[in-house]
Amino acid sequence: MLRPNAVKARLARREPSLGAWLFMASPPAAELLSHVGFDALIVDLEHSPAALGEAVDQLRAAGGRPDGPTLLARLPNVEAAVVKPVLDMGVEGLFAPALESADEVERLVRAAYYPPRGARGLHYTVSRAAGWGADSAAYPDHAADQTLIVVMIESEKGVAAIPEMAAVDGVDMFFIGPLDLSASIGVAGEYDSPAFMELWGEAERRILESGVALGGTILPGHPAQRLFERQYAFVTVGADAGFLRSAAVSALDGARRPAHD
Repeated sequence: MLRPNAVKARLARREPSLGAWLFMASPPAAELLSHVGFDALIVDLEHSPAALGEAVDQLRAAGGRPDGPTLLARLPNVEAAVVKPVLDMGVEGLFAPALESADEVERLVRAAYYPPRGARGLHYTVSRAAGWGADSAAYPDHAADQTLIVVMIESEKGVAAIPEMAAVDGVDMFFIGPLDLSASIGVAGEYDSPAFMELWGEAERRILESGVALGGTILPGHPAQRLFERQYAFVTVGADAGFLRSAAVSALDGARRPAHD
């Protein structure tokens, strides 16, 4: 089934979206979270143990129903050999980590789109993305219109390159990765550091000035609604592993707490 990319449509309407990450390579976790109400779920292929087969299992579990979340994937890199099979397996958009130059963005876009816009191999006659070939006639135009391309800003060098990266046609969103961003200037995880706050603000400013949508993740003291007030269009609020751990810790703490009459 070829369905409209709901997150891409929300970006066009300037409506905020909420997402969550899938790090556990767990189809049951993906299925559960697909029914919670997130606008998007992001299968992680950079840091998780998931291979392509396990990623497809998560996509199947999360489903492709019309009212379900948009299904995205974070790549390990932007090489065509990585981009092509991830798109062919049926994701509706890509997160590309730690990009720092227009050349890298051009490689990503070229790998993500069919000729003449790009150089993606024409596998839609039998790909899962095209219904194993059932939607092969409609899929090329659908992919051109509906694929979401997200560039992740995760370093001081990446922040400096935002204007030149934004000039590459095909980028739908810049997403700030705060932990790697803070590490790039030697203050890993110190989100209240003046140096991080300055660089984070500079990244936000450059993205908003570029006209490309701004995305990011919640931080201590900066919940989703505060980020939306800062003109974020897309915010992730956690991940399957974090949700499970938080619930388990809360349940255990509650069980150990002395009862009161």
